[in-house]
Amino acid sequence: MKTNAAKRNKIDIVAITPVLFLLVLVIFYSVSTNNFFSITNLINIGRQISITGIMAIGVTFVILLGEIDLSLAVILSFSGMIVSGLSLGRYFGMNPMPVWLCIIITLIIGALLGAIAGFANAKLRIPGFMATLAIMYMSKGLMLMLTDAQPLFGLPKQLTYWGSGYLFDSIPVIIVVFLIVFVAASIVLKHTVFGRNIYAIGGNAVAARMSGINVVKYKIIAFVICTTLSALAGILMVGRIGSGQVTAGEGLDMQPIAAAVLGGTSLMGGKGTVWGTLLGVLIMGVLVNGLNMLGAGTEVQSLATGFVLFAAVAFNMAVSKKNA
Repeated sequence: MKTNAAKRNKIDIVAITPVLFLLVLVIFYSVSTNNFFSITNLINIGRQISITGIMAIGVTFVILLGEIDLSLAVILSFSGMIVSGLSLGRYFGMNPMPVWLCIIITLIIGALLGAIAGFANAKLRIPGFMATLAIMYMSKGLMLMLTDAQPLFGLPKQLTYWGSGYLFDSIPVIIVVFLIVFVAASIVLKHTVFGRNIYAIGGNAVAARMSGINVVKYKIIAFVICTTLSALAGILMVGRIGSGQVTAGEGLDMQPIAAAVLGGTSLMGGKGTVWGTLLGVLIMGVLVNGLNMLGAGTEVQSLATGFVLFAAVAFNMAVSKKNA
């Protein structure tokens, strides 16, 4: 029989491994490159990881329930086109709307997509990956019908500010938004009844239901959080690239999920933290940034990212089996 001390040691291994790996990367790149620790590069890393990080935080809520969301990247693109089109008055003969109203409408649409996916998963018992796959195709179809796959330029500065503006002429707004989302999600999961119930459902949904937890409600809310944050990421992406693009989410299909898993969130549910997800996002961001500074091509960056992810998942699964 395993002692409590042994169990604690194994949990510590899971928690500390991403930290150690990140430290190794930082030390290696600081020695092998000239400007890794420059303010410019550190801000660049922060800007690069912010959008993926916001999406990764959202999907962490879903993965903690033992589910998965495959619609993230398409919702990002769809949301970007919605907020862009509304701000320019491009849809249904409407006049341009105030940016604040465009953002609210876009976030509401993102939340509705999550509510549909959550209802399909929790109430209709459709697996999360299938429900969100359907949402992905529906969103993509609506986006192409609405926009005719044409990019949208000439966006209001009040909109692009959120992705490319600065606070006090030095701090990127996009990083500030990411940190606010991170702190809020961390508090919710660690210090609220909602967070404790998310872990309980992910650990054993049947036991959670028998203890009086409304599993259906919590699953729907988790999916809503996930897709709303993807919609927020879409708004920020529009500001970052300066236009609405139907291809804005390309390459971001699996990165948020990978970051969460890399940070120790179990695909089986019930285990993981937002802090771990932050570490996962940082590992991926630092890894790619450092390779780029070393002159490595995109193929090498993709290969390295895939290898690190494979190793992380294998380690995660091995430890989960031993702790079972």
